[in-house]
Amino acid sequence: MVVAKQEKDIDIRFVEVPFKCKCGHEGKETILVANNVGILDTRCEKCNRRIVEAKIVESEEAHA
Repeated sequence: MVVAKQEKDIDIRFVEVPFKCKCGHEGKETILVANNVGILDTRCEKCNRRIVEAKIVESEEAHA
């Protein structure tokens, strides 16, 4: 049995995404995105609350 190997392009990039804290502070953070999904893990500069979110980034949004 012969298994054919397929090479896939790895879709990894850095994207700047906006976030909004519960205290109302808005900011932007750069996250690593793979296959249009990234994890935002940051702290609010104003109230020091930790913000953890899963972000789905569309392809055209990343290139704009």
